[in-house]
Amino acid sequence: MFESFEWSFTTVLAPIVLAAAIAYALLTRRRLSRREREEQIRGTHEQYRDETDTRP
Repeated sequence: MFESFEWSFTTVLAPIVLAAAIAYALLTRRRLSRREREEQIRGTHEQYRDETDTRP
C-alpha cells in the first residue's frame, strides 16, 4: 500500500513541479529593449559577414 502511495505521489507531484518551473521561467524572462535588439541584429550580421569573408 505504501509503495503505491509513493509512486502515485511522485507521478502527480513531478509534473506539477515541472509545470511550475516552466511557468516561472516564462514569467521572469526579460524582453530586449529596442536598442539591445538592434545591437543583437547588427552583431549577428557582423558575425555572418566575418564568416563569409574568411571562407576560401
